[in-house]
Amino acid sequence: MNPPSVVDSILSARYLRKGEKDFCDICRRVASALAENETERARFYEAMISLRFLPNSPTLMNAGTEIGQLSACFTLPVPDSIDGIFDAMKEGAIIHKTGGGTGYNFSHIRPEGSPVQSTDGVASGPISFMRVFNAATDVIKQGGRRRGANMGILNVWHPDILAFIAAKKKEGEIANFNISVMVNDRFMDLVAGKQFDTVWLTREGSGEKITVGQIWTGIVEGIWKNGEPGILFYDEINRHNPTPLIGDIDTTNPCGEQPLLPYESCVLGSINLAACVHDRLLDGNLLGETARMATRFLDTVIDKNVFPIPQIGEATRKTRKIGLGVMGVHDAMLMIGLAYDSTEGRAWCEQVMKLVTDTAVDESHRLAEAKGPFPAWKGSTWKDFTVRNAAMTTVAPTGTISLLAGCSSGIEPVFSFAYTRKNTVGKTFVIVNPVFREALVRTVSDMGFAGEEREKKAEEVIAHVHETGTIQDLHWLPEGFLALFKTALDIPWRDHILMQASFQKHVHASISKTINMPCSATKEDCEEALLMAWKLGLKGITIYRTGSRDDVVLALKEKSPAAPTVQGPGEPATAAAAMRAVPEKIPSLSIDRPKELAGRTYLCQSGCCRLYVTVNLLEGKPMEVFIRTVGSGGCDANSSALGRAISTGLQNGVPYGKFVKQFAKVNCISAIKNPSSEGHSCADVVGRCIELSAKNQSVATLSDWNIRKTGEQRLCPECHNPLDFGEGCNQGICKHCGWTGCS
Repeated sequence: MNPPSVVDSILSARYLRKGEKDFCDICRRVASALAENETERARFYEAMISLRFLPNSPTLMNAGTEIGQLSACFTLPVPDSIDGIFDAMKEGAIIHKTGGGTGYNFSHIRPEGSPVQSTDGVASGPISFMRVFNAATDVIKQGGRRRGANMGILNVWHPDILAFIAAKKKEGEIANFNISVMVNDRFMDLVAGKQFDTVWLTREGSGEKITVGQIWTGIVEGIWKNGEPGILFYDEINRHNPTPLIGDIDTTNPCGEQPLLPYESCVLGSINLAACVHDRLLDGNLLGETARMATRFLDTVIDKNVFPIPQIGEATRKTRKIGLGVMGVHDAMLMIGLAYDSTEGRAWCEQVMKLVTDTAVDESHRLAEAKGPFPAWKGSTWKDFTVRNAAMTTVAPTGTISLLAGCSSGIEPVFSFAYTRKNTVGKTFVIVNPVFREALVRTVSDMGFAGEEREKKAEEVIAHVHETGTIQDLHWLPEGFLALFKTALDIPWRDHILMQASFQKHVHASISKTINMPCSATKEDCEEALLMAWKLGLKGITIYRTGSRDDVVLALKEKSPAAPTVQGPGEPATAAAAMRAVPEKIPSLSIDRPKELAGRTYLCQSGCCRLYVTVNLLEGKPMEVFIRTVGSGGCDANSSALGRAISTGLQNGVPYGKFVKQFAKVNCISAIKNPSSEGHSCADVVGRCIELSAKNQSVATLSDWNIRKTGEQRLCPECHNPLDFGEGCNQGICKHCGWTGCS
C-alpha cells in the first residue's frame, strides 16, 4: 500500500462520505448497497478490501448515497439544432455533477459558413459550440469531488476537420476536452498508399478543396507538438459493434476506451493482477474467481444505478454493457520476471486477458440463464449464445483507484521506480518500488557485495533512478536486470503499441493507454505509429511525446536528501526532471568585451508586453543580453536592468544554465492570465531566449523551441506535483493526490 497519509488524503478528498473514517467504511457501504444477499455482500467486500478488485470512482463515491449515480462513462448525441445542442450541454452538466465523464461527436453540426434558413444567417460550426461546452464544464464541479471531463470527436469527412485538428494547437485552449479524429479505412488506405494529393472533400459554398495530405499533416503535427488529436478507427470499432441493428458507434468516453451508442453509459471495474501473483506465479484460479465475481458485481450496478436522465437509463438497460479490466499489469510482470517489451511478456498478457474475458463471458451467460439476456440480444452478434451483457471487458484508466490499490495503472508501464512525494504536513519521502528494491538488493548481493557495501550500492542505484528516472545507463548492473526493470520512457514506442494490440485481441470494447515517445521522436515516428496501430487492429491511439507541452514549469529534484520509504507494488510515478550539470562554485572570469560580437535577436511575448531580447555570443557562449520592451505595457527600465545584471553574471563566469533554471521558477500573474505569453514571466521568456541562443537555434516563436526541451512537466493544480501523461488522458494524471484531468 501507499503511505497512509497519501491514501488518507485521496480518500478524504474524493471518497469518504459523512460518518466514514477509512477505506473499510467505504467498502462496507458499497458492498451493502449492491449485494443481493449476505454471501454476495461478503464476497464484494473481501474483493475490495483486499484491493484485488475496485470499481470506478463514481461507484465508490456514490453507492449507498442519495446521488446513487454509479457509472463513469457516458456518450451524448449532439444534433444539428440550437435546441438539441443546448439540451446536450445541459445533460452533460448533469452527468458531470454526479461524477461521470461525457463523450460527444460534433459531426452532425453543419460546418461553419453554412446557411441557416430559419434566420437567413450562417452557421458558426462545431468548433464554436465545443468552446461553449468547454466553458460550461469549467463551472461544473463533479459533485465537488471530480472535475468535468469530455471527449470531443469530429469525423474525418466533416468539412471543418482542419479547424478541428488545430483547435487545441495553442496550449490551454478547450482545456476540458480531449479531442480525437474519427478516421475510416478509406482515409487510412489513401494515407498508406501515399495518395496525399487526393481531394478528400470540398467545402460547399467556398469550393475549397481539402486533400488527404492536408488532413494527415495536420493530425501528425498536432500529435507531435502536444499529443492531440487522438485517433479513433471508425471501421474497426464498428466491426466489433455487438448491436449493429441499433446503429453505428461514432462516439467514445473521455479516455477513448469505451465506444458507446448515443445515451449509453458503462460502469467500469478493474482487477489488480499484482494481487493475484504469489511466489512468482499467477494464481489463475484466483484470477478466474475474481473475474467471475467482478462480472456479477458490475452487472448488479446497472440494476442499482440511479441514471442522471431517463434516456441514459433506457439505452443502458437495453444493452447492459459493463467494462471489466485490469490494473497492476506491469507490477505482476515484474514479480514474475517478464519484461514489458518482450515477446514472452506480451504473450503472457494476451493469455491473461483471454482468461479474464472468457470468464466474464461465461459468467454473463450464467446470469442470462437466470435473469434473461440483455433486451437487444436478438439481432446482436452473440446470435445463439445468450449473455446478460452486450460487452463485458475494457481496459480503463485507473489513475485514482490504482493509487488506492498501490499498483501500476491499467496496462501502463511504471514511470519511475523511485520518486519524491510529500505528505500532508510537507515531509518529503522517496517512494521506492518494493519489487524493484527487493530485486536490486538480491542482484547486488549476487554480484559479490555484502553488508554495508551492498546497502551502499543499492542506495546509489536508487538515488540514480530517483534523479534520472532510469537505470539503463548503469552498465555495471547485469543485462538481465536492466532488461527487466525498464520504465515507460525506456520502452520503445513500438513495444507500447504491440502491448496495446496484445490486450485488444481479447477486449470487447477498447483500451485507454498512452504511447510514450521520447522528446527526440520525429513526425515520421508519429506517422509510423498511427499506421502501425491501424494495421494491428487497434480501435484508437493516443500518443504523448515527452516534453511536448508548452505550458509547463521545471520540476527540479530537491537537493536535500529525502528519507526512502517503500510504496505499494509498482505504483507509477513521475521521474524527477533532468537537470543540466553546472559547477557549484563560480570562478571569477571577468573579460574584456571585443568590439564586435555575433548574436541573435528575438521578438517574443510575455504576460504584459512584447520584448526584443538580444543575446550576443563569445566563442559560442552567451556573453551579454539586451532587453527592450515594445509597445504598451512592461517597464523598459526594469528590462534594461535585468539585461545588465545577466550580462554582468555571464561576463564573470556564471553559467548561462543558472539563469535559465532560476528564471524558469519565476511566475507572473499577467503571464498566467495571458494565453499568448511565451513564458511564465518576463524573466522566464528571457531565460528561454538565452538557452535558444546558446543552442544556436532560430525559430518562429518560443513555443516552437519549448516543444523540443526535455525535463519540463506540467504541475497538478491541486498539489503542485508533476503530472503524468498516460492512460489515454492528455490532460494529465497526478500520482500524488489522485487529481485527474479526465474521468
